[in-house]
Amino acid sequence: MIQSRDTLLFGVGAWRFLLATLVAASHLWVGMIQGYAAYAVWAFFVLSGYLMTFVVKHKYGFTRGGLRDFCYNRMLRIYPAYFVALIFGVIVIKWLAYNCVEGHELNPELSMPHGWGWLNPLTLLPIFPRDGLPVAVSNALSVEIGAYFLIPLMARSASSAWIALIASIVATWNIGLSTATFADRYVLFLPCLMTFATGSLICHYRDTLLRFAMPKVSVFIWIFHGALWIKWDWIPWTVGLYSSMVLSAWVTISLTAFKSSKFDALLGDMSYPVYLIHTSIGALFLIQFGYGRSFTFFAYAFATTIAASWLMAVLLERPLHKLKKRGQVRDSDTALASQQ
Repeated sequence: MIQSRDTLLFGVGAWRFLLATLVAASHLWVGMIQGYAAYAVWAFFVLSGYLMTFVVKHKYGFTRGGLRDFCYNRMLRIYPAYFVALIFGVIVIKWLAYNCVEGHELNPELSMPHGWGWLNPLTLLPIFPRDGLPVAVSNALSVEIGAYFLIPLMARSASSAWIALIASIVATWNIGLSTATFADRYVLFLPCLMTFATGSLICHYRDTLLRFAMPKVSVFIWIFHGALWIKWDWIPWTVGLYSSMVLSAWVTISLTAFKSSKFDALLGDMSYPVYLIHTSIGALFLIQFGYGRSFTFFAYAFATTIAASWLMAVLLERPLHKLKKRGQVRDSDTALASQQ
């Protein structure tokens, strides 16, 4: 196994922050290159599949107690910040309604659920249908929560991850790869499962794949690939989503081969709040800037998002790290696992 003692300023944390920034820019700026948001969300999924497989294998193990600690830590990572964003989103939607501003003009998902429609945003379980989301991007969290139930199986053996990947490919093939089917392939659980399976598989084959670790080159090519939309605007909605997934796997194996700096870790802590609250914060600026999503609108909204995300990282994310279960570290290859 390749072990690196080098420290990257741009590591996994900065990668997460970049992905969250691309999602925010795609939602808040009309001039943003299309496709990056979808690529970024799927890159999050690939990274999650890798990291969760890694920590189950090397930190928690497969005992009942280990899996219980895994579930506890995942809930602690996802839900507290999410519920803060959920409350904030409800307040913003109420404020928009009071001022006769249409929040769904910024993001169609940004609206108040009704009746049983609250089950999805309150639980994030993908078994419940969406009926308005106060946190407009929370559907991706529902997909991730669903994947957590399968991660222990995929982490136990590569064959389980291969089965999940094949099942997802078959489901995607049945839907079709046309532009018209993009929404279903991008948001439904089974088509998305291939990203987590891919992440799990590169963890299983980590020893072999680490020889291809090229942090700067892999990130550059991933970014360049996203810019292909400028020339061929059909790519993101067809094959681009899947080629980006493969490139995301390369970035993941490249960046996780190295240690992260403290600044990189801070960026990683900020990435989740950026993802959660950028739409709600952007909605607060609609009265002043209108629905055009100009670059000035993006600059104000994103700067405010960064400031609020830093506060959430320092006042919420960092203290929550101290409450995590330590798990049972079983070997020396746990430098990454001890941080998850």
